[in-house]
Amino acid sequence: MAKRILNQLLFSNKIKFPITTRRFSHNTNQVQTKEIQIPVQWGHIAAKLWGNENERPILALHGWQDNAGTWDPLAPLISKHRSILAIDFPGHGCSSWVPPGIHYYAWDLPRIILYLKEYFKWEKISLLCHSMGAIAALRFSCLFPDDVDFFIAIDSLVADDYDLNIFIDKYPSVLRKINLQQTRLNEEPPSYTLEEIAKIWHLGTRKSVTMESAHILLKRGAKQSKKDPNKYYFSRDSRLKYTLFTPEKKIFVETLVKKLICPTLYIKAIDSPFSCDEFSVEMREIIAKNNEKYECHFVPGTHHVHLNTPELVFPLILNFLQKYNFHSI
Repeated sequence: MAKRILNQLLFSNKIKFPITTRRFSHNTNQVQTKEIQIPVQWGHIAAKLWGNENERPILALHGWQDNAGTWDPLAPLISKHRSILAIDFPGHGCSSWVPPGIHYYAWDLPRIILYLKEYFKWEKISLLCHSMGAIAALRFSCLFPDDVDFFIAIDSLVADDYDLNIFIDKYPSVLRKINLQQTRLNEEPPSYTLEEIAKIWHLGTRKSVTMESAHILLKRGAKQSKKDPNKYYFSRDSRLKYTLFTPEKKIFVETLVKKLICPTLYIKAIDSPFSCDEFSVEMREIIAKNNEKYECHFVPGTHHVHLNTPELVFPLILNFLQKYNFHSI
């Protein structure tokens, strides 16, 4: 049903897509970058800044088990118009893991956004987000509507609607695996050659992340093995694999998204299986009905379209920033 609606939207607008080619280099040497660490009670949040450090940046948030490197191809393009600060969420990339005995909770991510806003003393916050980061940012934007000047989301807005029976059936196994991972926090995970680990990341995303893009993510997502210096292992917290994504009632999500009032750009990748269910489509329709500054665009590509083909999303983002005069602050 959702796929049929998506096709109707695409073909009714007679959209013609360009041939997908890389017209932009992933080389970020021409753009000033800076690595920073933001202190938190359990350690630090790592971040990468592109552009002018004297202006308020756009806060860029990555997806589940990815890292700030997901913005490496796109951030240099945007930072010529507005600086970008991309964080590694806790447990991801170069950020600290949560303490032993603690687990990751999806609703803690909006609190992280609030913490960053307060830490940097930003009057407003600007958001560029993908997947898990976009879901977290939507929740923040709805809870704190006066604190967000704009929100850009790529391929996700709300958590997909899944069969509750599947969730409940999997919970016992997930809880056991969570407890098991708590006992392995000091152990080095299995290691691989660079090509092997890139292929694992590529296939683990059902080829959503290309092999080239996997190598980009590995810059922050892998560490050299202490047992074999020719091999590498995934450096993210293994507890992330077993995060409990709790389904939410329709009336709750509907009430939430009605609070989204800031200018919002949603970019949907048409080859992605995410956010295509009827529930997600209906929530987007509610947003469009209640927010006159909401716009949606469809582009060819996988869930990681911004990472694999930044040239497809950059013009849309630039037009959006210029439309609302957010390209320089």
